[in-house]
Amino acid sequence: MKNSRLTYCLAPALLLGLVFFGCKKKTEEKPPVPPPVVEENASVKIVATVNGDPITLGEFQERFARAGYKYDQETAREVKEDFLNRLIERKMMLREAQRRRIKVGLPEINKRIDAIREENGKDVKESLAGLGIDFEKWKSDLWEDMMIERLLARDVSRQVNVTPQDIRRYYQANTTEFERPEQVRARQIVVTTEEDAQKVLQSLREGHADFALIARQKSTAPEADRGGDLGYFSKGEMPAEFDVVFGLDKGELSGIVKSPYGFHIFKLEDRRKPRVMSLEEASKMISEKLSREKADQRYKQWLRELRSRTKFEVNYQALRQ
Repeated sequence: MKNSRLTYCLAPALLLGLVFFGCKKKTEEKPPVPPPVVEENASVKIVATVNGDPITLGEFQERFARAGYKYDQETAREVKEDFLNRLIERKMMLREAQRRRIKVGLPEINKRIDAIREENGKDVKESLAGLGIDFEKWKSDLWEDMMIERLLARDVSRQVNVTPQDIRRYYQANTTEFERPEQVRARQIVVTTEEDAQKVLQSLREGHADFALIARQKSTAPEADRGGDLGYFSKGEMPAEFDVVFGLDKGELSGIVKSPYGFHIFKLEDRRKPRVMSLEEASKMISEKLSREKADQRYKQWLRELRSRTKFEVNYQALRQ
């Protein structure tokens, strides 16, 4: 089965222009990035060349700022040099994409921007303005990202193939990975006072109310709208107070359990004995893991080959002046 998608996370060079809308979803707001302080002669000072094409200090400083870094003496030398290395790799890949006549049109870019807006629930231009990032320059970065993404899809993702034999061999060699401890499926009702908990428990024990219905009506926990259903979990995956469930029989109610969240009443719905996942159950998980590993190996090999065909020079000293 082919691995059809190569994420941004696999190729760090793609992240230079997408610090705000990259691999992760919405996170807490960042403070505005101050405009980059570009040196007077930065537009002519060369920090690197890629097949003769220069990367000026000015371009480096602007991209560094767009990625959320502050360009000053306090920023570690290693951070600047690592960023320059990734920028060089980015230029190498972009030139290769152009050499291969890969195209990304404006409609595709706008479609990606719309998807980013939907995912983050906010206007892209306004969000970038709040971070001090120029929208048109960011849009140009996005175009580069999409060009490189398409190149990697051709040269890396499509070259990755995980066969059923690969999956079976991995499963047989790593059976301990697929051992699953005892699991229980439980429901809970959480209320804020012990008095309320006693009333609910009494009503449940007397058979006057359905547990799931009471959970929807009275529970303060996040899963209340699911009738208090916590799903399946193993011991240690939930707070210690939940371990009382493992001592219950199927259909049995717990007593009142106090925790920092309030007063809980649990009901055991089902129990799964310790077991080993079957090959069929584990197949998708193994395939995804092997695909990631093979894609990572293929990417590193591909990048080494691309470097060997690229002439580049680096002037790290220019970053320290």
